[in-house]
Amino acid sequence: MVSSRSVLLCVRTVHTSCRMNKRGPLTIDGWYPRDHMPDDYPKNEEERRAAAIKYGMRPEDYKPYDKDDYYKYAGNYPDYGCVTYDHKDPYENWSDPHYRRNWGEGMNIQAVMHTCDRDSYTTLIFCWIGIQTWPKGRKWKNDIMLKQYPYDIKRAYPFTDPRIYPITNYTFEPMD
Repeated sequence: MVSSRSVLLCVRTVHTSCRMNKRGPLTIDGWYPRDHMPDDYPKNEEERRAAAIKYGMRPEDYKPYDKDDYYKYAGNYPDYGCVTYDHKDPYENWSDPHYRRNWGEGMNIQAVMHTCDRDSYTTLIFCWIGIQTWPKGRKWKNDIMLKQYPYDIKRAYPFTDPRIYPITNYTFEPMD
């Protein structure tokens, strides 16, 4: 039987091994380490140059998101432009062929919107045109139902007139 001390030692050695800690604090593949998080917006040319080097870009190509764009602004993260999954060559040898990405390649801040399982812009435009031009798409009408009578419609429907059947009113008073 294995003692609890040996199990604890085994767990401790696996946890502190080189294999578990080689990527720093994160162990999930594809996630950037903590030092790749965006810093503050560059205030001068030196900070701008340092941010370009940090993200692996030439300083003349580096352009951060505008500070006034509250939807996309993320510190000194660069604006890579919109390069979707459909714009990339399917025959290139990608590090991650499912998403057509190479290791270390910069990603747009809204990259989730442009993955392979999303519709392309052309598809969305054709869907919108199809919905707008569908002949009965915007003609909302009331449902056509039977005319409602205060008569016994269930007994008369579908072949006779319900007006020939008398209306039965029930009372709970004793008969005289």
